[in-house]
Amino acid sequence: MSIQPEANMEEIPDADEVIQECLNLDRPKSFFLYAGAGSGKTHSLVMAVKTLKDREWQRLTFEGRQIAIITYTNAACEEIARRLEYDPLVVVSTIHAFSWRMIQGFNDDIREWLRVKLTADIDELNDKLGRAKGKNKTYLANEASRDSKSRRLNSLDEITTFTYSPTGDNRGQQALNHSEVIQMAAAFIPRPPLLNVMTDLHPVLLIDESQDTYGPLMDAFLQAQALVPERFCLGLLGDMMQRIYNDGKVRLEEAIPKDWAVPEKRINRRCPTRVVELINVIRKSADTHQQTPKPGAVAGTVRMFCTQQTPGQGFGLEDVIAQRMADITDDDQWAVGRSGRKTLILEHKMAGRRMGFEGVFTPLYQVEHLRTGLLDGTLPILKLFFERVLPILQAAKTNDFSLMEAVRLHSPLLDPKSIRAAPDQLALLETVGGATRALCELFDEKDPLISDVAHVLFQTGLLDLPERLVAALLLGSTTDDPPDTSDRDALETHAYQVLIGRPFSEMQAFAGYTEGLSPFDTHQGVKGLEFPRVMVILNDEEAGGFLFSYEKLLGVKPASDSDIKNQREGKDDSLARTRRLLYVTCSRAEQSLAIVVYTAEPELARQRVIDAGWFKDEEVKVL
Repeated sequence: MSIQPEANMEEIPDADEVIQECLNLDRPKSFFLYAGAGSGKTHSLVMAVKTLKDREWQRLTFEGRQIAIITYTNAACEEIARRLEYDPLVVVSTIHAFSWRMIQGFNDDIREWLRVKLTADIDELNDKLGRAKGKNKTYLANEASRDSKSRRLNSLDEITTFTYSPTGDNRGQQALNHSEVIQMAAAFIPRPPLLNVMTDLHPVLLIDESQDTYGPLMDAFLQAQALVPERFCLGLLGDMMQRIYNDGKVRLEEAIPKDWAVPEKRINRRCPTRVVELINVIRKSADTHQQTPKPGAVAGTVRMFCTQQTPGQGFGLEDVIAQRMADITDDDQWAVGRSGRKTLILEHKMAGRRMGFEGVFTPLYQVEHLRTGLLDGTLPILKLFFERVLPILQAAKTNDFSLMEAVRLHSPLLDPKSIRAAPDQLALLETVGGATRALCELFDEKDPLISDVAHVLFQTGLLDLPERLVAALLLGSTTDDPPDTSDRDALETHAYQVLIGRPFSEMQAFAGYTEGLSPFDTHQGVKGLEFPRVMVILNDEEAGGFLFSYEKLLGVKPASDSDIKNQREGKDDSLARTRRLLYVTCSRAEQSLAIVVYTAEPELARQRVIDAGWFKDEEVKVL
C-alpha cells in the first residue's frame, strides 16, 4: 500500500474549476464530484454557488429563479445556508422538504396517486385475509389496517388540500407521511408539468451526499436531467465509499451519463498521514480511489486494541485504552475522560447503555415507523420533552423572569388567543404559575418518572401532549413485550407505555446525545464531522444487528453464503456495508485514532489485520 505522490496530483484538473465551467446557465453541464473523506466537498459546494450567484444574481433575480441545494440533515442545511449568508437566491433543504415543495399544490395528482396506492394495498391485505387460517392477532391487525386504508380511500374525494410537515407529526386523512412524499416526488418529477416547474424554478440543482439519496428519487432526477439537459444542471456530490444507508442508489457511479463531467478531489485535508494510509488500504479492495494527505500533514497515530468478548462486559476497558493512547501520543486529552475523545459506536443503543438512556430509546426504536423521527429528533414526544419541558426546567434554575418567559414561549395557556379568551386574565396567570410550580416541584432532589411529568402536563394543560402519549397515560405504564400486531397506533401506544415508566433522567441523557453534546456518536451519524481524538468501537454482539459484521470484515468469521451470492451478483453485502462504515469512522480523526475490537478471537483478529497490511505489528495490541 502506498500513497500517490503529490506530483501526480498536478496532472489532475482542478475540481473546483471544472465545477465552475459546468455551472453555466446558457450551456449547463451536469457533473458528479467524487470527493473522498476530508477533501473539502462542502467548501467546494459553497464556493461554487457563491461564484455562480455573484455572476448571475441579476438574471436569477429578474427571472425569479433560485439555485437549489439538497443535503441530508437539517443541521447540514443550516450550516450550508449560514456559509451562504442565507442568500434568498439559494434554497437549501433536506430531501423531504424539497420533495414536498415540488409536489405541494398538485392535489389532483396526489389524490390519484393515493387512490392507486391504497387500492393496491387493500387488495394485498384482502388476499392475506382470504388466506388466513384463523382470526389471530395478525389477522386482526391486517383487518384493522385494511379498514383504515379503506376509510382513507373513501375520503379522498372530500380532501381539497393535502398537508405535510417534514419535521412535524403528520396525522389526519389529509396528511401525507414521509414515505409517500418521497415516492410521489420520484413518480412526478420526470414528467410534465412538475418537470417544467422544477427546471424553470431551479436551473441548477446540487445534491450533497448523493450516494445516500433515495434510489428511485435519484433515478427521477437523472431522468429529468436527460430530458432537458440544455436548461437544467444536475450536480451530484459524494463518495460511494461513504454510502451508509440501504435505500441509496446502488452503483450510482455506473448510472452517470458519459457526457457528464466527473471531477475528483483527492487531497485529504482532515486526517494525518497515518490515517490516510489506513483508509486508503481499507477501501483499496472496493474501488480505485485513493487520497493524498495535505501538504505538511502531521504523521498522526493509529492503534488497534483487540479484546475477548465476554458476557455482561462493562465499559471500563475503554477508559484504560484511552489512558494508553494518552501515553502513546503524549496527548493528555485522551485521559481527561469521555469528553476528551469522540467514541463512535455502531448502534444508538450502545450509546444508550454507556450514557443511560437505553430505556427510552429501545421501545421507540422497536417501532419501525417511529425510527426516522427518533433518529432526527422530530418525533413529537421528543420535541415535547427536549424543546418544551427541558427549557422550562433549565429556566427554573436561573430566575423567575427566565422561567415565565420559557413558559410563555411554549405553553398553549399563554398564547394570545387563550389570553384574549380568558374571562379573568389574572386568574389565568395564577393557574399557569401553579402548573409551572407543580412541574418544577417534581424535580426537588429526586428523579421523577416520565409518567409523573406527563401527568402534570396533562392535568394542568401546561403543554400539549401527543395523542398517543395521552393514550399511553390513560392505559398506564408497562414492561410487557410489544404486541404481535402490525397496527401502527397499537405499537406506538405500547412503546409510550414502556417509555413513561422510565426515569426522566434517561430522557435528559437522550436529549444531550441527540443535541450533539455527547462524547458518543454512531458510525452512521458522524459523516461530515471531524474530531481530534477518535475511538471506534467494533462490537458485533453488542450491536446485535445483521446488516453489518466487523468480525467478517476482519477475517475472524467467514463470509456467509448469502454474502458470497450477493458479491457474485454484484449486490450489496454485509462485508461491503461494514467496510464503508469503517472507512467513514476512521476518516473522522484529525490527530489520532484508536480502534477497539471486541471479538471471540482477539489473537486471530490481530493477525488478520497485520497480514492484510492495515496495521504494523507494533500498532495492534491484544488486551
